[in-house]
Amino acid sequence: MTSSDPGPGGPHDPAKSQETAQWWATPPTGTDAGQPVQGADPTMLNYNAGAMPYTPPAQALPSGQPSGGYPQQPMSGGYPQQPISGGYPQQPLSGGYPQPQYTPPPPTPPLVPGYGYPAQPPRPGGNKTGWIVGGVIGLVVIVGIVIGAVALSGGDSPSPLGGDKKKNAGKYTMDGVTNGCTVIDTTVLNKWVATSKGTPEHSETKPTDYSGGRFECRAGNEEASKTDKYTTNTADLTLDVSFLSGSSTAYNRPDYDMWKTTDTGTTGSGRTAGDVNGIGEAGYWSAKVDDWTYWTTTDYTVAVKDDNASVKINIRLRMAKGQDVSKDEIAQVCKDQARKALDNVKKK
Repeated sequence: MTSSDPGPGGPHDPAKSQETAQWWATPPTGTDAGQPVQGADPTMLNYNAGAMPYTPPAQALPSGQPSGGYPQQPMSGGYPQQPISGGYPQQPLSGGYPQPQYTPPPPTPPLVPGYGYPAQPPRPGGNKTGWIVGGVIGLVVIVGIVIGAVALSGGDSPSPLGGDKKKNAGKYTMDGVTNGCTVIDTTVLNKWVATSKGTPEHSETKPTDYSGGRFECRAGNEEASKTDKYTTNTADLTLDVSFLSGSSTAYNRPDYDMWKTTDTGTTGSGRTAGDVNGIGEAGYWSAKVDDWTYWTTTDYTVAVKDDNASVKINIRLRMAKGQDVSKDEIAQVCKDQARKALDNVKKK
């Protein structure tokens, strides 16, 4: 189209319509000609209408790319889609910005059964099974050598705990003793108190490689006093018999030694002690008398040892006032029962 504008330097009639005038070059209604347009966007005014437009230099396209200067992505629903990676579908782009691709986490170690903690990875160092097997075999060989040496040296060699291991070594044995009360006479208590408390009690411990065994017996009588209706007379007997396993050593001492230390080593009012001769290799006696308001108690003990046997007899009497007993009589009964016990456990 041609313009009726007289051109530069010519008179210009603003009232005359311009055939090629554009909306941004036409002053708004009510605006005086020649005055600046108020409220117009200066960026919409084409001040560089006569300038040459900028054309960017041509870029070489990679092979396989379509024309247009930009790599194309497959479109779905108006948004470019990301390819699937790691077996997980990708989320569509949102707001025109590409989304980061999903990277699957590293595999989780297997859990230890019953605890819920990851199993520890195998430690370096190689297979140690061979060392373990070799060590076990070596230990078995050593044990076999030791056993063979003991067997060749003889089964009767001394034991660190009990001399030799022959549990029946010695003159005495408890083989055949099933009731310790049968080796003595418990009715001797009738001399002082006539009524039995009941069946005597007994216990037996069989011999082992390091013990020759032992047994005990406990018997008792009781009855009302004939001189004091408020007092009950009692008579109790206790028997202890023990055996060594083999010969005596520092670790295999006879019970007699311990009994004597306890019974004769205690001193005080009413206590006396002495030796017993004529029964076994050695013997002792000890006595204690306590005088109370309504009764008197008398404890008398005789213990002897011979070869591998130790025997101890204790009689304890509680008698009302006016029913005195003879300590010599009690001593003789105890000696007789100790001798009887030794005779009944001697090997036949």
